[in-house]
Amino acid sequence: MSTVSIDLPWYAKLVFKAGRPVVLVAALLMSIPGEIHLAIVAGWSPDVAKLMPVCISVYAACSAVIADVAKRRNLPTRKSALVGAGAALILALSAQDVSHLIEQDYMHSSAVLVAIVSAVPPLVVAHMLHMAAAPAVTASVVEVDEPEDEFEDEEDVAKGTPRKRRPGRPGLSETEVQAAIERLQDAGEKVTPENLAKVLNRAPRTARRYLSTIERQEKKAEKAGQRSADGMLPLTI
Repeated sequence: MSTVSIDLPWYAKLVFKAGRPVVLVAALLMSIPGEIHLAIVAGWSPDVAKLMPVCISVYAACSAVIADVAKRRNLPTRKSALVGAGAALILALSAQDVSHLIEQDYMHSSAVLVAIVSAVPPLVVAHMLHMAAAPAVTASVVEVDEPEDEFEDEEDVAKGTPRKRRPGRPGLSETEVQAAIERLQDAGEKVTPENLAKVLNRAPRTARRYLSTIERQEKKAEKAGQRSADGMLPLTI
């Protein structure tokens, strides 16, 4: 995985760093009056109604962030977070529309409206507690791509001309990977990227790349009607 450095002009950097939080704060502040008004219409006192923006706009922002993190980390609650983020956005939009329609006398309060608004706080609490129930160990494990070669060419090493490699951890030789596979098979464990990664002390993605390389080499050897000189072991994945 390679990275590209882009030199942005100063105004682009300013917009990128400061523009987003400014827009977010401005949008939240503009949402506050409508949501407070809607809470008052539903029957809450003015002092308690001031908490409604936390249950709607702030909840929508939190749900969007949690949904993004849950999707990236593949957390068990990712589906619930995505549904909650969508529902929170719809709720925030509806609250603004209904509040302004009532304010401008285009519509009036009703029993259904009062019941829906009154149900907002407990629903928000229930959903936030559900998303917070993800195991901490799952949320803290992140798989990173380690920049390394697939295998070190032993023939080139013997000649004193090792292959050029990218910056990062040194790649393992085919012999080292085969030895790790043999240890797994001797232990009666299935040769999977996860198990091989533990033996090699590498990320599962790197172990998966090693296995794919070995499988490709085996297929080439079978097509050519020969086996590799060092007795490559068949994989059972």
